[in-house]
Amino acid sequence: MKDGDETSIPDEDEPEPLYHLDENGRLIWTDEGRHAYQRRFARFGIRLEAIETFEDYRTAMRLSACVFMEDTLRQLAERAADKPWHELLVAALTGDPASVERAQRRYETRQKLSLIL
Repeated sequence: MKDGDETSIPDEDEPEPLYHLDENGRLIWTDEGRHAYQRRFARFGIRLEAIETFEDYRTAMRLSACVFMEDTLRQLAERAADKPWHELLVAALTGDPASVERAQRRYETRQKLSLIL
């Protein structure tokens, strides 16, 4: 759907919008939007029905962003648990420069050893 053209049909390569704003500025969720945000906001006790305006939506996003990132990083770390770069990933996520440098040296050493073997 092109900007300013409310009657056009979305292009195949355009994702469905997650919400629409009516003429009064009230936020209306699409099915895709409900699916995308219901669980995320529920973890904070926020019901989608309570999000009535774009400002409400922004507030809910800010409140849930920190835990969303923590969950995403935890999932990434779990998937990387048996990978040679796991230690480097964990060090980077903790943000400790000394740990990052140490993990990077160990990773590079492992890479060199794997070439020899």
